[in-house]
Amino acid sequence: MEPAYDLMARLLTEHFGIPEEEITPDATFEQLEVDSLARVELITMLEDRLHVTLPEEHGDATVGEAAAYLDGLAAGRADRGRAAPVGDHPVAMAGPAR
Repeated sequence: MEPAYDLMARLLTEHFGIPEEEITPDATFEQLEVDSLARVELITMLEDRLHVTLPEEHGDATVGEAAAYLDGLAAGRADRGRAAPVGDHPVAMAGPAR
């Protein structure tokens, strides 16, 4: 399975036109100018490809934090047969509408 960071970076470039060189683990979705509608679309694509369900919490994570959380969900799904949160604070990519 493709690591979540690689998948996310590829989707951000191919589907949202964000230059590859701007996508770094420390970049936030806000810095990448991914608006709330695009975030919902990205979340849907990630859920479909990784076979996980993301919580509907709001917050602003970096690309690296979101990828680590997604990898944890995918690992939890493989270990337990369904998605499980990693750590005490889930990372969500949704944010305030612009």
